[in-house]
Amino acid sequence: MANSTYANFLTECGFEVNKSDFIFLDEANQVQVTDEALTGMMKFITDKYNSIDFSEIEKSAGDYGRFKYGKMLEANLRTLKDIYEVAVETDKGADKYLEVVNNCFIVIDLLYGYRTYFSTLYKSGNGIVQLFYTSLVAGLIYCIGILVSNTIRFVTTEKDSDCEVLYDEIPGTIRNCHIKNIQFAAKSVVDFRRYLEDCMTRLEKRSPVTESITLGATIAGIAVGLYMLPKVIVLIREIIYSIYCTRTKISDMLAVQQDLIKTNIESLEAGRGDKKVIARQRKWAEWLEKWKNRFAMKADTVDNLKRAQMKKENAALRIDKNSPLMNPDESTSGILL
Repeated sequence: MANSTYANFLTECGFEVNKSDFIFLDEANQVQVTDEALTGMMKFITDKYNSIDFSEIEKSAGDYGRFKYGKMLEANLRTLKDIYEVAVETDKGADKYLEVVNNCFIVIDLLYGYRTYFSTLYKSGNGIVQLFYTSLVAGLIYCIGILVSNTIRFVTTEKDSDCEVLYDEIPGTIRNCHIKNIQFAAKSVVDFRRYLEDCMTRLEKRSPVTESITLGATIAGIAVGLYMLPKVIVLIREIIYSIYCTRTKISDMLAVQQDLIKTNIESLEAGRGDKKVIARQRKWAEWLEKWKNRFAMKADTVDNLKRAQMKKENAALRIDKNSPLMNPDESTSGILL
């Protein structure tokens, strides 16, 4: 393997690497440095992960078909899609929201289509896949929740005899970190499929290598996996940190989407012109407006908080360039970054 491979690997994972120093290490030292750097970073990630309640997602154990709120998410996506397809006739700006919805469906298709891979690897103890699965599902919850709270409002007509859903763009919504994470995931599905296939192949061969949170020897000797892993790690980190810095509970994000479903069902069952329905619509409009304002205020700060946290933690993993690690004949403890 080329001397620059491990340096490139670390760079793709979000580390700043002094390649001119790194390439003078022999491959064994490069592997150890890469492993220790990623192990340190994964510890920071799992610390954030453990502070967030992912229990509802974890219950499905990698099988999206068993995720309690999966159907609800899909129903809301279909509602959003209908709204944006109508809105685009008069407002071309709705196109970008329609694209986000389609990206959500692409990620859901990955979760369904590769549910056997996710579930098998999840239950086998593959720590990276466990984090990957949970992150993807959580990313969907937050992305859809942001769309619901920031782009939908229920209103009544002037005659107060009917009710309709209007498209309502909130500036900056489309740049929200949760939406960007799902867009990245959708564009990377081919790589993610290859990564899952590679993990499954190694599991079926009963490889002695166990890909846990501590990456260990996983980095060494992997062909496809080595090239796919950075995208997986980057997405996990982005989603976990976005949720951590948002400080909004998953249960709260699900509540936004549950109430949208309930309101739509009640409206359809009672008839759009029913005055009780209209009153309920007004109540939900006020409720969603509060959510919208709450998320709108946070959207501008989450990215900055996330970047600052990552930069701080990356810096904590650095060692002095004069460390004994720079001499392959001496001690190989520490991290070269």
